Amino acid sequence: MDFNDYWQENKRFVMTVAVAAVLYLIASAFIDGSVGEDLSKAQSSVRRVDGELREARFSTSDKTRAEEQNEALLAAVAQLSSKVDFRPRPEFEVSPDRPVGSQYVERVSAVREDLMRRAGRRKVRLPEDLGLPALAPTRDEEIVRHLHALDLIERVLSQAIDAGVERVDKVEIRLDPGLFSRNGVGRVERTRVRMRMSGASGPLVDLISATQDPTAGDPLVIDELEVLPERNKNASSRLEVVFLVPYVQPIETPEDEV
Repeated sequence: MDFNDYWQENKRFVMTVAVAAVLYLIASAFIDGSVGEDLSKAQSSVRRVDGELREARFSTSDKTRAEEQNEALLAAVAQLSSKVDFRPRPEFEVSPDRPVGSQYVERVSAVREDLMRRAGRRKVRLPEDLGLPALAPTRDEEIVRHLHALDLIERVLSQAIDAGVERVDKVEIRLDPGLFSRNGVGRVERTRVRMRMSGASGPLVDLISATQDPTAGDPLVIDELEVLPERNKNASSRLEVVFLVPYVQPIETPEDEV
């Protein structure tokens, strides 16, 4: 079969292929003219960035310096945390050798009896419950935190008795709401102890000063403080104060995660 015969039989197919080839060439020329330059620049940029990523950007000395700075920061955080973290006295810690619940009941009874006896001698009015829940907590975590809160309460009320505060009207303990939540407590867990006292302003001021005296133990962290005159009592004032029992959570390092 010669070309003339092939053309006669397949000219429609040949014309279709030819038109497609022409359209392809036109489209390629259009793409090269419109976006080809941008594509070339993008490819060049990718090759340049890839080359930079393969190069070492930090030296061994840079790594050593960063590690030293990190260690210094961790040491500073540890030092600051030790000044904030609440440290209960030994008698308010729990022993692993005995049931936690019984230790709680014993300590609460001893503290209440001692404070009420001393307050009675000085004619200072204290709330009978000392801010503790009517029903003893059952979870170990709650028991431990209420004991630590009782440690703070015993210190403050003892100082209030010694300072001559007339009345402690209310004591309230609130554990950190994140203690048993899914989100947790964050970097610092905070148990709040709110107190309301009333009487002459001098003893109230002396009490606040005593709670910050390092010679009497670790200064207590105050979150809120307000002293107001009592209504219809010219010589009496009211103190509203919130103390914190903070627990600083440890920082996780890469070694801890391994």
